[in-house]
This record gives sequence, C-alpha cells and structure tokens, in this order.
Amino acid sequence: MFPSRTVRRLNPQVAPQFLLDLSDRLREIAAPRAVMTAAAELLGRHLGAMRVGYSEMEEDGVHLHVEGDWRAEGVDSVEGRHNLESYGPEIADAYRTGQLVAIEDFDADARTAGKPSAQAHHALGVRGQLAVPLIKAGRLIALLFVHSAEPRRWSEADVALVREVAERTWAAVERARAEEALRLSEARFRTALEIGTVGAIYFDMDGMLIDANDAFLRMGGYSREDLEAGRLTWQRLTPAEWMDDSEHAFAELKEKGHTTPYEKQYIRKDGSRWWALFAAKLLPDGTGFEFVLDISHNKQTEERLRATTQRLNAVLDNASVAVFVMDEQQHCIYMNPAAEVLTGYTLAETQGRPLHDVVHHTYPDGRPFPIEECAIDRAFPRNNKEQGEEVFVHKDGSFYPIAFTASPIRDEDAKTVGTIIEVRDISREKAAKERQALLIGELHHRVKNTLTTVQSVMNFTLRTSDSMEAFRQGMTGRISSLARSHTLLTDNEWAGADLQKIIRAELEPYDDGKRLTLDGAIFHLPVDVAVPLAMAVHELTTNAVKYGALSVPDGRLTVGWKTERTESSTMLHLEWVESNGPPVTPPARRGFGSTLLERVLGGQLGGTVEVNYPPEGARVRIQAVISQA
Repeated sequence: MFPSRTVRRLNPQVAPQFLLDLSDRLREIAAPRAVMTAAAELLGRHLGAMRVGYSEMEEDGVHLHVEGDWRAEGVDSVEGRHNLESYGPEIADAYRTGQLVAIEDFDADARTAGKPSAQAHHALGVRGQLAVPLIKAGRLIALLFVHSAEPRRWSEADVALVREVAERTWAAVERARAEEALRLSEARFRTALEIGTVGAIYFDMDGMLIDANDAFLRMGGYSREDLEAGRLTWQRLTPAEWMDDSEHAFAELKEKGHTTPYEKQYIRKDGSRWWALFAAKLLPDGTGFEFVLDISHNKQTEERLRATTQRLNAVLDNASVAVFVMDEQQHCIYMNPAAEVLTGYTLAETQGRPLHDVVHHTYPDGRPFPIEECAIDRAFPRNNKEQGEEVFVHKDGSFYPIAFTASPIRDEDAKTVGTIIEVRDISREKAAKERQALLIGELHHRVKNTLTTVQSVMNFTLRTSDSMEAFRQGMTGRISSLARSHTLLTDNEWAGADLQKIIRAELEPYDDGKRLTLDGAIFHLPVDVAVPLAMAVHELTTNAVKYGALSVPDGRLTVGWKTERTESSTMLHLEWVESNGPPVTPPARRGFGSTLLERVLGGQLGGTVEVNYPPEGARVRIQAVISQA
C-alpha cells in the first residue's frame, strides 16, 4: 500500500461526485486491465489531462510496462516498455521509496531541466507530470501517472485526488485479479473433476453424501439417482471392518481440517469391493470434500508382484549359482546367498559398490585389474549379453576362476538400466581339465616310451639269454612286469600304493638280480602322491633305460628312501643313484621327464627335485611333503 507518511486522504468535500462515479464504475468491472483503463479515463477527463495510465514494474526491477493508457483526442499512446532510470537517479529513487513526484514543467524543474528525461517527454508532447508510486512488501510494483501538455501547477486537491484514485484503483485491480484467478481456478477444478479419473465426494459430517462427480459414481457402479435418493452413506459405502478407519479419518478431519492420504476399501453397488486412496478437506460451511483414487488395479498388481517376488526369492535363495543384480551405474544392488558364499561378502558389504571393486582387486600376480578389461562390465555399455570366464578375488584374498553370463536389464523403452549376472565357481573343472591335459600328455609320452622300453627289454633279454627258450621266458616275464607297472599305476590313482611296489613295478623288467638295489621301509602313499610319484619313477626308469645305467649290461641302480615325521605331515626323502653306465652329460634341452619332475614333485607336492649329472651316472634327490602316510 502507499506509505503512510506521504498519503493524504481526500477531503470528502473535494470532488465527492467524482469518487462516487469512480466507485460505481469500478464496481461493475471484473477484468483487472479494464479497471485500470476505466479509472484512467475518469481521472484524465476530470483533470483535463492529455494522458493517464498505469505502468507496472517488471520482475527485473528496472523496466516499467504501460498497457492500455487513456489519451485525449489526438494524443499518442505510450504503451510499451520504459526504463525507470530514464527519469534520472533522483526521480527513480523517489519512486522506489514511495514518494509522489509532481513536475510542473520538465524544462524548469531542477531534477529534469536540460536532461535526457526532459527531451524524452518533449518528444511525447509532455510538459508536466504527476505520478504516484505503489509500494508493496518494500518493492515498487506500479505507477499511476498523469501527463499534461502544458506546464501545470498541481494543486493540493489534484495531488490528493490522484492519491485516492491510485489507492482505490489498485485495490479494485487486486480484487479483480483475485476474483479472476478464483474463477479460473474453480473452472479448471470443476473441469478436471468432470473429465478426470479421480473421484470427488461432497459430504456432511453425519456421513451423508451430498454430491459426487461421475468418476466416483462409475468407480462404485452407482447412478446419479442413487445419490439424489440419499442411498449413499459412509455406512453403505464402507465395509464393517473398515469403519474404525473411517471414524479415525473423521476424527482427524475435525481436528486438523484435513486428512492424510489413506488406503481403504469401498463397497460397490453389486456388493464387490474395490481399493481406493483418499484424502479429505473440511470446508468452512462444516461439510467436507474428498478426493478418491481407484487403486484396485495397483493392489492386484502388488499382490501378483508379491507372489512373484516370493517365488523368485525362493528360487534365488536355493540356487547353487551365484546371482548378482547391478543398477544403471553397475553398482551391486542384490546378491543371493550363493553369491555371498562364493565371494565371502554379504549384500550389505557390496551394496552400492561396483561389482568390479568387490571381486577384482588385482591379478593373481599382483598387477592392478583395470576396469576396461572386466568382461562382466562390458555387458552394460555394449548393451548385449556377455559370457566368459574371469578370475575373482575372495574376501580372504584367494583367487578362484569363475564362468559367468551377464545379461542387460531393459526398461519398457528398451533402454539398458542394469545387468543380471550369473556366476559359477569352476575351480574343480579347471583343476580337472589341467589334470586331464597332463594325463593325456603323459599317455602320449608313455606310448612312445613303452615302445622304446619293449625294444630295450627285448635287446637286454636277447643279450642275456643262452637259448631261444630262455629268451622267450625272460621276454614274457619282463613284458608282464611292464604291464603290471601300468596296472599298478592305474590302481594307485584310486586306492594309493606302497612306494616299494611302485618302484619295483617299473624296474623289475631290467633286474637280473644284480643290477638293482632298493633300500627303504614300507611306506604307503596316498592317491594324490602315488600317481605323480609313479609317473616320476617311470620317467627316471625310461631315461635310465635309454641313456643311463640300465642301457648297458653292467650298469647299476640304487634307489633309497627314508621318511621324516612332522606335526602335520611326513617328509619323504628319495635318492636315485646310477653307476657303471655310459658316461653322462647334462642334456642339451629340457625333456618331458625333467618338466614332469619339476612340475609334479616340486609344484604339486610342495617338494624339491635336485638332478645332477656326474660322469659316473645320474643322481636325483627328491623331497616331497606327504600330508598323510
């Protein structure tokens, strides 16, 4: 409103008829802009001015906008945008602080004479001006201006009249704007109720429905006649078990004037039930207004979803395959119990973290694992299905191989919003494949060596036989011994074997009673040691037959072993010593036998293998850790 220090009320004796005419005229007008125009016209004609109008301040606080000013005949309009600062800083500050500005002559007033503001008003044909600012919440929001084509001394009555008109007009404008906004709001509201899907109910505090829109009547299967006949009450619309909730809603409505949104059931005309979400508002006349939204479909969907979720959780909780669900940022939002067992982490420890950060810290050799090499993560940006193998890091720091399938999760617009990953530990499969490959390699090697061994046995037997009968008998016995060695090796894979029997099974075909010396106590090997050790002995035997002491008649071989007991295991010390054979030299290349000794005994059994080649014959020292004997 106008500052009290500058407002001077008009004497009732001053232009009383004008004020009556103004009030009558403004009372008949509903449009805010029309109010301004009518007031400007009445004031302009009464004062004999050339132009009267309202200029409203824009949001930037700098520009004034004039729309629909009144002009005397032949006078141009000043509609449009005007800069407040064009009046000069002194007048602009006066307007901003709510001070009335009266200028008798722009050419004579000290604030405007010789300045651009005087020139600008000359261009508009204005010599004098009376302007009243409107201040609201400490901010200039509008000006009522009166222009005179000739210099004019503004009387006290003129000033008082313009102030009064400004106040009355602006009050009428605000009232008109409020009424217009209310009419528009009500029209929109009623339109929305009639064409929308939200139900609306008008009721009294006794529970009788006074009115309802068509949407609500359709929800319940009721007709307008049911409503008008008074057949719709809370007791009829609400199931008995929900009456307590209705009473609670009524109590809240009386106490607060409104209710929080509730979910409840309603009864249709045919007796069936439907779910609704409602909220009520108490009106000033003591009646109430309620919005009702039919959520039956949502409830049914929730129930189906709940049942589906229960079944899915049962499947996931009992699945042996680890399942991870990632969001659009590839952060883990779900993992089933199998995944927790697989990784060693709980869902709480992984939730909100990229799966890469949880299961990929480094390569087994310690190098950092870059995210761009994670095949699982590629399933999201590439928007396709990925399958492959990876190496995960367990929470305890151990590494283990896995096979995975990563599939994108898409929304209804086919946009990828997450990934579901199935992971399976393939440690046993990998170990089995490696063992199978080793055994196949050994089988191929053994086939070759077996042929060489048969030839050596035949030559050895031929050299030491006095007759063909002796040759036949010796050859048959040694070939049988060789066969027993293979049979024993196969048997030992399942039941274990005695160390001495393993050695004899390999060496008996070459023993004439003088060449072989075994020195060691009975020592039973478990299956995981018997098989690789039998393979090692076979390789040593084959090498001795091909190149060492067993390749000549006078060659000698001594095999000795002893054991050393510890708290949790037994250490086996075995020594293989060849003598009287041909001079030996270290081999120029590593053969399968050397590789097998180092990998199987040194790696698999956690022991050491030392091979030397002095001229008198090969020497091999083996140490192996035996978990149980």
